[in-house]
Amino acid sequence: FLIAGVIQLFIGSKQTYRFNDAQSRLQENGRFAIDRMAWDIRMAGYDPDIWAPPLSNAIAVASGDEDEDGDEDDEITIQYSNDAGTVTLSRRYFIDTGAGGRSALFLRRGEDANPQELVEGVEGMRITPLLCEGGSAGQVCGARIDLLLVSLESNLTTEAQTVTWPPGEATTFTAPDRRMPQIFSTTVAIRNRPF
Repeated sequence: FLIAGVIQLFIGSKQTYRFNDAQSRLQENGRFAIDRMAWDIRMAGYDPDIWAPPLSNAIAVASGDEDEDGDEDDEITIQYSNDAGTVTLSRRYFIDTGAGGRSALFLRRGEDANPQELVEGVEGMRITPLLCEGGSAGQVCGARIDLLLVSLESNLTTEAQTVTWPPGEATTFTAPDRRMPQIFSTTVAIRNRPF
């Protein structure tokens, strides 16, 4: 009985450790992805030679390819200039299959043929451009980012976990293999927006 109790205690503490570790990694990945995207979105339309540039073309959002569940994830392209004002920088964020065979968030800089894998486990991305109030048609003053991440480890919960995705809609996403899903959202204002 004593040995059985010790084994049960060991199994329980190991599962708790796996759950906490997976949750920490999930939150770290979500924060990193949101922070990285937010930095680029804040710079959208930046040109050191122009105080208030027109921002209608600084952020371009498009629906990407359908994934396995038939959902279309957004892609975002952001453009701004460097401090010298001589080069226009372009950043494109999109979801694709990563090196580990899981879905991942990728960043392509300019016309670089080799996009950089930023975070594994990103199952969905929604970008909503926020138009300026009282501005001319098409001027963007910010963007809302919604990311759906799923833990890399399986069998963390006793049953499949479901979340509402995309936020504000009546559809749901169920994480496969008893993985843990989490939605990360933020709203980012563009620094160089017109006044």
